[in-house]
Amino acid sequence: MHVDGFRFDLATVIARDEFARPTLYSPVLWAIETSPALATTKVIAEAWDAAGLYGVGQFVGSAQRFAEWNGPFRDDVRRFVKGDTNLVGRLAARVMGSPDIYRQLDYQPYRSINFVTCHDGFTMNDLVAYNYKHN
Repeated sequence: MHVDGFRFDLATVIARDEFARPTLYSPVLWAIETSPALATTKVIAEAWDAAGLYGVGQFVGSAQRFAEWNGPFRDDVRRFVKGDTNLVGRLAARVMGSPDIYRQLDYQPYRSINFVTCHDGFTMNDLVAYNYKHN
């Protein structure tokens, strides 16, 4: 059986050292990055964690393989669909690949996973009905 890819939930947890400090040289992430067995497998990071580390646009330092869930894309699209004002510029940036977030030269647009809702967020109906989750 072949697995097409893995999404690492709260992935910045494994981007911390043994003292829970953020590090650019996580042995776990570099092992994933350089593994021949995973060379053709998609790897996706939810680039934040429950302890407050938010790495969208800078996850894993200079690693090339990880794509990232783009939380700002999700939030700006939700606000726009809901009818919030003054979002045209932000929405345009998201549709263009979020160049304000992915500033590094090695961050190509395909590294951004643009999503609107997921398993732990609003339902599609809730997106336009509420400001806060009710589930």
